[in-house]
Amino acid sequence: MHRLVSTLLWLEGALAVAGLSLLAVRVYFQQLRWHNVMVPTLQDTALGVLLAMLMLAMAAAGSAASERWAAWAFLKRWMVQIVPLFVGIRLREMILLSVVAGFGEEALFRGVIQPLSGIWLSSLLFAVVHVLRWDSDGIKMMLFYLPFGLLLGALYALTANLWGCCVAHTLYDLIALWWLKRLGTATEYTAPHPRH
Repeated sequence: MHRLVSTLLWLEGALAVAGLSLLAVRVYFQQLRWHNVMVPTLQDTALGVLLAMLMLAMAAAGSAASERWAAWAFLKRWMVQIVPLFVGIRLREMILLSVVAGFGEEALFRGVIQPLSGIWLSSLLFAVVHVLRWDSDGIKMMLFYLPFGLLLGALYALTANLWGCCVAHTLYDLIALWWLKRLGTATEYTAPHPRH
């Protein structure tokens, strides 16, 4: 496992431990039952898969827009920076990273923060966590991720079950990581680029 994947797993793992621990505290103090918070159902699994497909379509549309319109060029710049980092990622690392991120982040943002602060603040915090740099491109990336958080939050509000959100997030991350790895074979994404 190379250093970036190892670091990401540690970060996402810490986020997962925090999210699941805080969710356990919420379940205990609000006298909820785990089967009322996260239960695998066929309906929620299907909703999670559908939401993942919608989010992937949004990401693909953003990627296509980054090729055509200057206003979306930030996404192309982000991909040029991030794609080379994932060229060597293995399938088992993609799966592990996706599951840890999907379940951990959803436990924290939807299971803990959203019930306390509402869908907008939890989605904004979700978007902030996904920003790599705080410059004009970073702010645009935050705005790019905000609708993803809102969609995941809406699914949780609709079902009151974290399972569909975890499925959607995990599946989205898995396919996105696979896509980034594939893009790594294209020279335009792996060529050296000047640092800012």
